[in-house]
Amino acid sequence: MAKIKEKKYSKLRNKILIILLFIGIVPLLIVSFVSLTTIIETRLKNISELQLQAIDAASEKINGHLDQKMSVFNLVIDLNPDDISEIDVSKLEFIAKGLKGAAGDVKEISFINKRGEEIIKESEVHGTESTFLKNVSQEKSFKTAISGENYIGPVYYTLSGPIMHIASQIENKNRQIIGVISAEISLKPIEEEISQLKVGEEGFIYLVDRDGNLITSSNKNFSRQGENLSHISLVADVINGRTRDGLSREDRYKNVLGQEVIFSGRPLETLGWSIILEWPQRDAFSVVGVVIKYFLMVMFASLILIIALSLFFAKLVVKPVENLSKGADEISKGNFDYKINIETGDELEKLGERFNKMQKVLKENQKLRDEFVFIAAHELRAPVTVIKGYISMIASGDAGPVSSKLQELISPVAQSAKDLSKLVEDLLQVARSEAGRIEVEVKPISVSEQVKAVIHELKVVSDKKSIKVIYNPQSNLPKVLADPDKLKEVIKNLVDNSIKYTLEKGVITVEHEMKEKMLITHIKDTGLGISKENQKKLFQKFYRIKTEETKKIKGTGLGLWIIKQLLEKMNGKIWFISEEEKGSIFSFSLPVA
Repeated sequence: MAKIKEKKYSKLRNKILIILLFIGIVPLLIVSFVSLTTIIETRLKNISELQLQAIDAASEKINGHLDQKMSVFNLVIDLNPDDISEIDVSKLEFIAKGLKGAAGDVKEISFINKRGEEIIKESEVHGTESTFLKNVSQEKSFKTAISGENYIGPVYYTLSGPIMHIASQIENKNRQIIGVISAEISLKPIEEEISQLKVGEEGFIYLVDRDGNLITSSNKNFSRQGENLSHISLVADVINGRTRDGLSREDRYKNVLGQEVIFSGRPLETLGWSIILEWPQRDAFSVVGVVIKYFLMVMFASLILIIALSLFFAKLVVKPVENLSKGADEISKGNFDYKINIETGDELEKLGERFNKMQKVLKENQKLRDEFVFIAAHELRAPVTVIKGYISMIASGDAGPVSSKLQELISPVAQSAKDLSKLVEDLLQVARSEAGRIEVEVKPISVSEQVKAVIHELKVVSDKKSIKVIYNPQSNLPKVLADPDKLKEVIKNLVDNSIKYTLEKGVITVEHEMKEKMLITHIKDTGLGISKENQKKLFQKFYRIKTEETKKIKGTGLGLWIIKQLLEKMNGKIWFISEEEKGSIFSFSLPVA
């Protein structure tokens, strides 16, 4: 029998050595790199200076505006009463209207006596009706102002724009505090000031409050007013008191508009706000583009010959590496049928052959794993159902009288059987998803009917914790394209989670809104909330939040992963907003029928 001739492979090292012989451009590249780096670093410093100057200018405008407002409301009355309530109401109303006119952009102004009782209130909505007067003695704004300090409250957002609550003391002619003046002021002037500020052609400034909510931006396409931006790590840094000067590599990132920008920001310590500037790199470095262009033209002449030779050898080495890289990408996507074809006669070809063998093994292993999980979960359903059935018969007395002692022993067994059944169903869903066996049949259905059905089914659970579930859908709510059973599973999972993670006597609210031909459903609770660290992993398989409050709550850690897959199958999305100890809002969207 003829001996099969073994194919010999040459050394990749030899090819690399050949390429290195032609790298006479190294000194030239070093000089080029140093020169370009110097140009870029100089420009970066210049960009940083321009950005910080613009931020300082914005800071001065904001502080000047608020100082002007506070100076108007630092009221000294040329009388000598011990309490503001001793002054005639008509005089106070006259003063209030005068202050409102002097300050401008005031939505509401009220005078409060030393006991915290509103004496008069001048409001754009209610006028001066006395029925809207209240006692504010326990509010932080009153306590701060009556103690002699000006109060500047957090920003809140209305349809007419952002508004801020401020309060200051009222003094008599002896400079004794005799009451408090409280006002709701519009931040429209600040919006107008910020809208006029920019750097270069495309650089823009925006302002966020102490929680990271967008107050205003000079780029109207950036984000919606009131949208929380604290998930952006650079924004979070500035909120936490750190100044970003745009010089760090971390200060260059892709923003929500998809622009590669240079980020800088500085906190406004007196207000707790932050001023942030983002300058698109393309615009920021446009001034050095011409210099770099001519520099590269000079370099180009020197590199032509070397590049021509380098390309020839690079093609020999890079092409098989690219094939391997593409194969790795295909495998990472789950495409185990992709074959790598490398004919270089060296270690790379040998590596390609081993890669294909590994690919074949991975494909077989994946099939075995998926099939095993699917069959195991499927086969477990029957015995688990039987166990649940018989335990239920015993517990209910259908199989004969049950003593209290036996009832006590059966109860945890029944619960464990129920938990096991839920785990089996979740594993089956996971196996179906990963094997591509999840099928959805979308048709026009009513979301409100599904929500009502779920609330009715879970009423026993919510009532047990005295949780109030609020749902008042709009009468003209459109239908959506979804699979009825899958949609009900999504809603049930989210509402059930809200009940689990909400303390007794909490509130759960279900609401809808329309946006770009999508119907969005919000499920809001007053529960435990989710920390920022846990938020990043919430949709991972088998991930569960582990805290003192949640360790007694049962679950598989698969629910959110499963409903994410279901919604994506129905062309929908899911997201959430949460804050520890304040609750969460889980939202999902589906296309309107």
